[in-house]
Amino acid sequence: MATVNPAATTSTAASAPSVSKAASTGFGDNLNSFLNLLTTQLKNQDPLSPLDTNQFTQQLVSFSQVEQAIKTNDKLANMVSLLSASQLVDTLPLVGKTVEIDSASTGLQGGKATFSYTLPATASQANLTVTDAAGTIVYTATGNTALGTHQFAWDGTDKNGKAVPDGLYKLEVGAARLDGTIMTVPVTAIVRVDGVTQKDGVANLSIGQFQIPTTKLVGVRNN
Repeated sequence: MATVNPAATTSTAASAPSVSKAASTGFGDNLNSFLNLLTTQLKNQDPLSPLDTNQFTQQLVSFSQVEQAIKTNDKLANMVSLLSASQLVDTLPLVGKTVEIDSASTGLQGGKATFSYTLPATASQANLTVTDAAGTIVYTATGNTALGTHQFAWDGTDKNGKAVPDGLYKLEVGAARLDGTIMTVPVTAIVRVDGVTQKDGVANLSIGQFQIPTTKLVGVRNN
């Protein structure tokens, strides 16, 4: 059973506040030092040549502005942490579901990889080409030429019928219209979600050993 990766959530939520806390502590030390220096200068100023109080006032205002900025950053960091956690929880219902992602590449797992491609018009021909992560062609086939969306389930074998290792593979569809003009064919991947994780405040779908941002999600299908 797939589970959420709690380590990613914890590390993301904890990192920002720790930086802000250090900044707040440093600011407090600097402010106390400044006030002590100010008090000492005022006590020992030359009555015939008093210190410029306007300058001290401006420095105090500057310190106050920095303090407010740090507090604002603390609050924003907490809000980002809460939003990230909420996004992760919202993604949980996708675990175990079959989804479609906006990517022509997907992971071959256990000799299975499923793609979907959409022809914007009836084609005179449609050539399917599967390449590995290095761009090497491992499999070719002839696809459906009818207008509309078609699904291609690859069994993980090369052009010689030999099984290829699991990994990342890409489908490219070369198609031409009846008048011979080349058409652009969008390709998506159909995958099963094994779990959800979080990295840099973004929820990701775990697809085997691969992590796909939820921004790539196109739709959810019935299993």
